[in-house]
Amino acid sequence: ASMGAGIIMLKKLLAAMVIILVLVCVVLFWSYRDAVVTVAVDEKVVALTYDDGPNPPHTQALLNKLALHGVRVTFFLKGRNVEAYPETVQAVAEAGHEIGNHSYFHRPMLSLSKSAMREELVRTGDVIEKVLGQRPELFRPPYGLQGMGLKMALDELGMPSILMSSHGVDWEETDPDLIASRILESMEPGAIVLLHDGHGDIDDPAAQESRAPSVVATEILIEELKSQGYRFVTVSELMAFRAH
Repeated sequence: ASMGAGIIMLKKLLAAMVIILVLVCVVLFWSYRDAVVTVAVDEKVVALTYDDGPNPPHTQALLNKLALHGVRVTFFLKGRNVEAYPETVQAVAEAGHEIGNHSYFHRPMLSLSKSAMREELVRTGDVIEKVLGQRPELFRPPYGLQGMGLKMALDELGMPSILMSSHGVDWEETDPDLIASRILESMEPGAIVLLHDGHGDIDDPAAQESRAPSVVATEILIEELKSQGYRFVTVSELMAFRAH
């Protein structure tokens, strides 16, 4: 009898685990439901994006390369770094690049609290608006992680969450050719490419390390993609293709 009771108990435990797993999947699916990973387009267009800046020497080096090639991109800026380097933020905007919100602290935004997540989004928007006179309309979650609280806050603020379809693992890889080749392997029209000009998980804005490999990789990417017939657009320009 005790063995039968044990089997029943085990079945109940397994059933409970299955229910929990299903609930987690439903929550995750809902949390990411509207996130933009790529845009279905017929034209050869691609959006290059850069996270975790500003990081003055490397952001400026990147701006120089982009100007040289006549390419506009989207920068997702970390609030703390914006406060530390407002002049670099102005240089990014004056060069015609798009600016997005990448949170204030760059912590995983998995909280269930809508108000806590909204507070971080609004704080970063305020910081950017103070420097540029306008608020960013796009958001990218740190580490690509978003929970229910963030999804509800984004919905309330009317901000889309922008993920990516291609990246060069440039937070680990330091060989520019490898960074570029990884991105090129998964390239397709409508791609959103993730690179970095700063360091999200370094708290002190002045302690950021070199992003020189990402700057070099950017030039390799631009030259190769141009030779393949691609043109470069901002994320907002890419998303406008969906309305056509």
